[in-house]
Amino acid sequence: MSLPRRLRTAILILLFWGIVSSELLSPAFGQDLQKLIRTIDEQQQKIQTVIADFSQVKETSFTREPLISSGLVKFKRPDRTHWIYLKPEPLEIALDGKSLWLYIPGRSQAEKYSLARGKRIARYLEPLTAVFQKTFAQLAEGYTIGFEGIEADRLYHFRLQPREEKIRQVLSRADLWIDKTSGAILRCKMVEFHRDQWSLEFKNLQINPPLTDDDLQIRIPPSVRVLEQSLP
Repeated sequence: MSLPRRLRTAILILLFWGIVSSELLSPAFGQDLQKLIRTIDEQQQKIQTVIADFSQVKETSFTREPLISSGLVKFKRPDRTHWIYLKPEPLEIALDGKSLWLYIPGRSQAEKYSLARGKRIARYLEPLTAVFQKTFAQLAEGYTIGFEGIEADRLYHFRLQPREEKIRQVLSRADLWIDKTSGAILRCKMVEFHRDQWSLEFKNLQINPPLTDDDLQIRIPPSVRVLEQSLP
């Protein structure tokens, strides 16, 4: 897994349960949609921690078969996430809002990257993270937001498409499936400008289990060397 893909995966999941804050809704939204978004906002404000199984699928023109991985993810507001990849190979990723940690169990070295704002990689990821980080009112300034309906009687389906050409050069569209009962995002699909597709699905969600900051840290053995690096 390349570093940009690792970063994209981790940062997107970090933001999954904090997508909506709708104090100001654009008049462009219909009244029914405004009410729906406010309902989702109220639900998501109650989500402070999450533990879930995840499956990740990357479809690219460079590989004949989809790249599939799976494992466990833990999330704690405001900005902590711990990924534990189990398949196809073990890998742990942790974010604390300022740093990204990568460690392959059994290796003699771990990696730590700064996520300081203004870095080139941060600008590369900005169109993707904005889809989950901004309010719907803010997103309406740069994205066309469509409500695609209710699926399986329990999932709200939204589609976001960027208005600006510079963003469309990175991201073609994003689809979100939000649980009616909890407000949690259960599925996400990103279609990139070159038509590669990246999706995540969550199952066996535990909402608001007791989690401390320590529970979201990688247990790196003392003998493992930590290599600190700056992102490009």
